[in-house]
Amino acid sequence: MTALQAVALAAAGLVAGTTSAMAGGASLITFPVLLAMGVPPLAANVTNTVGLAPVVVGTALGSLPELRPQRARLIALGPPAVGGALAGSALLLSTPSEVFEAIVPALIALSCALLLAQPWLVRHTLRAGRGRRRLLAQASTFVVGVYTGYFGAASGVLFLALVGLLSAATLHELNASKNLLVGVANAVATVIFAVVAPVEWPMAAALAVGALLGGGIGVRLVRRVPGPQLRTAIALVGLAVAVRLAL
Repeated sequence: MTALQAVALAAAGLVAGTTSAMAGGASLITFPVLLAMGVPPLAANVTNTVGLAPVVVGTALGSLPELRPQRARLIALGPPAVGGALAGSALLLSTPSEVFEAIVPALIALSCALLLAQPWLVRHTLRAGRGRRRLLAQASTFVVGVYTGYFGAASGVLFLALVGLLSAATLHELNASKNLLVGVANAVATVIFAVVAPVEWPMAAALAVGALLGGGIGVRLVRRVPGPQLRTAIALVGLAVAVRLAL
């Protein structure tokens, strides 16, 4: 890795960390940069995951005001996120990726449609019993964990779309819990990839420096954006990811 590549990756990590904290879709920025530098797809995927792992530190510290009232939600959804990440990482390292990669754009586009329809859908899904909503939210978080461990692009959008349908929390509160839970799933995948996957460590380190700073910046910026506008922005980012992956 050259010095110029290190600077470019740190800058990409900074933008990606900020985007991830505000809306999601960080991999839309960093994964193509790694590919453009000649990193093979599998190595780029795991290097990207490892490099973006520090985002959770910046976002968690910056989101403490929104996270404190959500302790019960985080305790309930944490184990499914970790379990899903373990399963997704195992799938990535043990099975061909062609089939899953083929359906990823459709999954992301569907999650964006759900997110845009969230206000209307919440009025109906919240009629379900509290216990049932909790089980559905845990199942949804497990799915997000699997997706995060396997590929991860727009996993935050998927979390907001699925779990948001089952929660009466504000979008800003859900965004804070998304940052922590998806970050934890990403950290679990990072530990696995660090041991058994072909991580390009100098490149991952350059990404990590920028991502750590960007995560802290993003959580401060997101508080200035009203809920409806934030929802639309997140959906647009997710659709951009879907189009990029489809192409």
